[in-house]
Amino acid sequence: AILSRFPIIENLGDGLGVAIHVAGRRIHAWNVHPTDFPYQPYQLARIEYGSQPFLHTAEEAIEAAMEARGEAVRRLLSLMASYPQPDMDIVFGDFNEPSHQDWSDRAAAAGTHPLAVEFPQSQEMETAGFVDTYRAFFPDELSFPGFTWTPMTEPGDPTDHHDRIDFIFVRGEGIGISD
Repeated sequence: AILSRFPIIENLGDGLGVAIHVAGRRIHAWNVHPTDFPYQPYQLARIEYGSQPFLHTAEEAIEAAMEARGEAVRRLLSLMASYPQPDMDIVFGDFNEPSHQDWSDRAAAAGTHPLAVEFPQSQEMETAGFVDTYRAFFPDELSFPGFTWTPMTEPGDPTDHHDRIDFIFVRGEGIGISD
């Protein structure tokens, strides 16, 4: 569901988005929630999650992520392109896949993640002109990991792996990130 204190003026894209009128500007807000299975961070960390095989390389993780969730972002971007360009697009939701900005060489060297992985959904959003608002505001993935998954265990628990899989992406002319 998308709730807004501003007038929702149109439903968009099979219920994935709405057009909102804000101070004379047309804003398109989109909500996504692709599948969580299989979950490549668990596969790489050797954490059981269903019957999926463990993964050993970044290439295997990228291929598995594309197979699991690749269609979700492509479908979203295609739906967005079918509407006239708004003043701003906002995409938010549980992507069930971490960011390539978080699974960096630095994070792997620090032991935050098992290795660096160029996870595809966040890259596709960047390629489409979107900014990851959290990472724009907190560019240091080691000091500000921003974990949103999982609330069940503490970071560092060897039976789990913490990640940032919930995002707010924005794009539009003159859009800035501030506190």
